[in-house]
Amino acid sequence: MRTTDAVWLAPGEPQEIHSDLISRFQAEYGRPASGVWFAPGRANLNGEHIDFHGGRCLPLALAHGTYVAAAPRQDGQLRLRTLDASLDDGVTTVPAEQIGPVNGSGTDQDLQDHHARSPRGSGHWSDYVSGVLWSLRELGVSQPDFRMQDGFGADLLVVSTLPIGGGLSSSAALECASILAFVALGTPLGRQNPLQDINAALSRQHRKDLAAACVRAEVEVVGAGTGGLDQTVALRARAGKVLSLDCRDFSVQPLDIGCIQRGYRLVAVDTGQAHRLVDGQFSDRRADAEAAAHLLGFDRLRDALPEKPRKADVLHVLEEFDRLAEQLDSVDGRDTQACRRRLRHALTEMVRSEKLHHLLSGEAYGVRHVASTVGDILTSGHMSMRDDAEVSFAVADLVVETALAQGAEGARLIGGGFGGSVLVLVPIGALPRLTAALEGISRSIRLLDVVPSAAAQAL
Repeated sequence: MRTTDAVWLAPGEPQEIHSDLISRFQAEYGRPASGVWFAPGRANLNGEHIDFHGGRCLPLALAHGTYVAAAPRQDGQLRLRTLDASLDDGVTTVPAEQIGPVNGSGTDQDLQDHHARSPRGSGHWSDYVSGVLWSLRELGVSQPDFRMQDGFGADLLVVSTLPIGGGLSSSAALECASILAFVALGTPLGRQNPLQDINAALSRQHRKDLAAACVRAEVEVVGAGTGGLDQTVALRARAGKVLSLDCRDFSVQPLDIGCIQRGYRLVAVDTGQAHRLVDGQFSDRRADAEAAAHLLGFDRLRDALPEKPRKADVLHVLEEFDRLAEQLDSVDGRDTQACRRRLRHALTEMVRSEKLHHLLSGEAYGVRHVASTVGDILTSGHMSMRDDAEVSFAVADLVVETALAQGAEGARLIGGGFGGSVLVLVPIGALPRLTAALEGISRSIRLLDVVPSAAAQAL
């Protein structure tokens, strides 16, 4: 099946990673780790840039993910180190008084102030970890199960089998693995359910609350405009299933994808071009779409469409936007045509998600070639990400073109864009020639098997 093993990034053996991380933790901190926690990355069949608009997303968890070994401290501070060579700069210490936004309000000025005093400057990876500790403390004020011990801090050692910046939610995996470690080590729920017992003790509502806490950390501390897709799949995924996630209320419905696993393979192509969600481009696209929603009179764009939307409904909304914007030089100070393109992406992405939901849930009848239909949706989604969301880039476009030329049913950019990965649905028989063709594009390309995997857990 594989032409070159080196181009494939394996998820690794969890127990081997667990044992090695425990040993490395002892060597680094001079004391034993209390445990190891894991959270998966994610791929998304559809639903990019619409979770914060209340749209439906179709994510699945990966076997690849992030592992955190940790032990508690009593002085309120965090000490952290990652074993990822591209991020490792030794042990980072975050004093207790530097955990969370300056005053908890999460304003733009707070974020600037926070980044200015961050241990390694703006955007340091430790912000994701310190952010979830702060957010968990906030959650514990109203949720007794999560009430944090006074003075709780921790030593952490992190390793990931995800490509950093690969658009496969390595940051959300770090957040979710870390928050499970903090729950296990510093809350009543953790004390009552030691080690792996915490996995069964975490109810669906617990996991939903923890996902929301991770989102709050990323928005208010890190400064990324995430909408909750990544954290939800990391904490609520089901092995063997795609989640149909309705972001209006964050309800989930696990869907079987056996119909596209027989004879086909889902592959994530890490382009080697890393993306960043805190450099302004992602937030800029979101602001364009939100300006369009404001002009249309909606708090969230999903409400502009009926329960079961069709292309005709999208055209109707676009016509209304054109009517309202006809005499305007800008929309909320933003370029009118840019707002219209972001609006069109969001609306058509919502229609594609609903189509996938009905297809995979068995509500669509008469579809003889499910894989072909899914492939068409993937490719249409990429074109929208390229032309309307305008978040694609040359290597991703070339990967999509190459995949289709080598017999793939469909391919699309996934994640926030401006770098990252492409998801490809390919017949198993076409995989060797696809692998060879992708190797010819760039030596930085790595391939990951996309196998629907389980949610974050203690190991």
